[in-house]
Amino acid sequence: MSLQRVAIFDFNFVSASSVSDVVADIMLNIERDDADGFLITPNAYQLVHFAEKKNKAIKQFYQHADYVLPDGMPIVWLGRMLKKDIGHRLTGSDLFPAIWKEIKERKLYATLVLPDNYISHLFKEEYSHCNCFVPDFFNAADDAYISNLADSLADDVVKNNARFVFLGLGFPKQELLGMQAAKKLKERGYNKPVMFLLLGASFEFYFGMKKRAPEFFQKSGLEWLYRFAKEPRRLWKRYTIDNVRFLSIVVKELFK
Repeated sequence: MSLQRVAIFDFNFVSASSVSDVVADIMLNIERDDADGFLITPNAYQLVHFAEKKNKAIKQFYQHADYVLPDGMPIVWLGRMLKKDIGHRLTGSDLFPAIWKEIKERKLYATLVLPDNYISHLFKEEYSHCNCFVPDFFNAADDAYISNLADSLADDVVKNNARFVFLGLGFPKQELLGMQAAKKLKERGYNKPVMFLLLGASFEFYFGMKKRAPEFFQKSGLEWLYRFAKEPRRLWKRYTIDNVRFLSIVVKELFK
């Protein structure tokens, strides 16, 4: 099975009918001992921050990700406007349950970086072949802490022959940590394939700690409105200032 890619916003987005196609492709590569690299799920908010000069190195690194999923209807809509078949919206929240089911059935080892101890406890109860890390709250500019955490992740991967590393922190913390962990594995001379999946809040949705928007909001591209209504204080900047900034990126893409 070969997934199609569509170039838009300087990334090669996966074009597929569902996350099941992506999971099937990853698992096929697992069987071939060739599932190695990164999976990211950019939405409009993340694309705005990828475009910032201070995140240039992060963007350059993740432009080479093996799987870039269009986690946002605006990305899908723009692809259609440009007559590029970007397929369907593919969210991390939909992907995780599907790939986690396969991992458990195949008894593959996984390492997870999670936002709190409660989620860590739930994962350990659910699946014995996983190890969880819950970082202290840290600043994305704290290079020393990120480097130390990446060392711990790399040690865990080597010790347990982990095939998957799931990162569930906000942007750009999970991106910086993923970059560092891959670097640490390379420094250790570890050549076995490891798939890093950067999935944000997907684990909170998985355990029902956060509720996803009703299907109507998801399909109509109004999920942001539902989330904003739930957490206005936390999300007001993202869905006002950052949305305007995203429109400027869209205009540049249209005139390329």
